[in-house]
Amino acid sequence: MEFTVALDSPFSLEYTMESGQLFRWSRKGEWWHGVVGGSALKVRQEGDVLRCSASSDSVGSGFVARYFRLDEDLEHILASISRDQPVARAAQKYYGMRLVRQDAWECLASFVLATNANIPRIKKMVAEVCDSCGAAFEFEGETLHAFPRPEALAAAPVADLRRMGLGYRAPFLKHVASSVAEGRVDFTRVASLSYEEARDELLKDLFGEKLLLGVGPKVADCVLLFSCGKDEAFPIDVWVARALARSYPKLLDSALKSRLARDGKLRLSRGDYFRISKAARGRFGRYAGYAQQYLFMAARESEAGATPSLSSSAELSASRPSP
Repeated sequence: MEFTVALDSPFSLEYTMESGQLFRWSRKGEWWHGVVGGSALKVRQEGDVLRCSASSDSVGSGFVARYFRLDEDLEHILASISRDQPVARAAQKYYGMRLVRQDAWECLASFVLATNANIPRIKKMVAEVCDSCGAAFEFEGETLHAFPRPEALAAAPVADLRRMGLGYRAPFLKHVASSVAEGRVDFTRVASLSYEEARDELLKDLFGEKLLLGVGPKVADCVLLFSCGKDEAFPIDVWVARALARSYPKLLDSALKSRLARDGKLRLSRGDYFRISKAARGRFGRYAGYAQQYLFMAARESEAGATPSLSSSAELSASRPSP
């Protein structure tokens, strides 16, 4: 099925796809190819129009507009966060980058796999999981696979998951899938809570056991920002913390700034993470997550060639992928 989507407000398909949010998309010539909503979707931007082709009628213009959050006033969002030069410069440079509304289960599982891995590695792991456990379908002569249902991954032996190249992430993914499959995580309820209540829900213990093993504050914030509509969520890795230390030195205490400056493999403690998050949300407000995304893109470019550890927490919370 082919269709177009008119762009009535700023949007850059390229910057959005390259912003580190998504792992099932690849560029082939002028087109971006992905699998979303259990369907193949390819998209290219032609000025103020998105030209699209999908394998299912369920993925049409309305789906695409919602997925790329084209229903939101990006100009208003950028005006809200661009109150100082660092964010204003980044927003101008990457103008049109939008956050994407991802499926919450897929987002959670993907960022569990993203721990200490760069984008090519993450994409490879996600592809292996999908090819092995996801439902197959055909599109333009190619066999593709939907993202696996949580029940499928919950039933998979850990040894099989390890053979997909997941390493130590395998038992974490299985545990998270089991929690979701058994109904212990209600994403609709999570989305209805306040930001802090939703974050605590994803991080809580249940009957003395962690509800979502392998999910720390960073993964929780990624899920809340990229799939649950919590635009104030501010995912933090070392790159973002360093960007804040350079551009907003008053947001971080002097001891943490010193550690960031001298330690290329610094792992932020849970306490560090929560303090930085609270300060950043206080500064940037309702759309702090958008500010974070633009700052991350600028920091990633400015540190191109650097290879710092991207672990955001000592408890194996997944990190923002490196380029």
